[in-house]
Amino acid sequence: MKKILATILGILAFVVSASAQDTPASFPGGIAEMNSFIAKSVRYPAAAIENGAEGTVIVTFVVKADGTLNNFKIKRMVNPDLEQEAIRIAKSMPKWIPAQKNGTAVDSPASISVKFRL
Repeated sequence: MKKILATILGILAFVVSASAQDTPASFPGGIAEMNSFIAKSVRYPAAAIENGAEGTVIVTFVVKADGTLNNFKIKRMVNPDLEQEAIRIAKSMPKWIPAQKNGTAVDSPASISVKFRL
């Protein structure tokens, strides 16, 4: 049986102008907690296993000022089954801590990279 490994590579980018008073959006508990959440959530699609599909899927989304996530898009396509799984995981994430600009919560784009390996 093939060993399946699916890990999150980490947050690729937060497009928030940074200054001493500004902070980017973040997953509750930080990157380590996000990696743990994703590792527990991943279900490698059976069709992708059968087809030998592997690769890194990049999902972009918006972290709203209230911490909810929306506007999920695939930035790097690999395989439709893997892309669907990466979006499912992103949609299942808990509310994030929103970005702050001048002490006020603001919407901010973010992206994650999920690596699928058989």
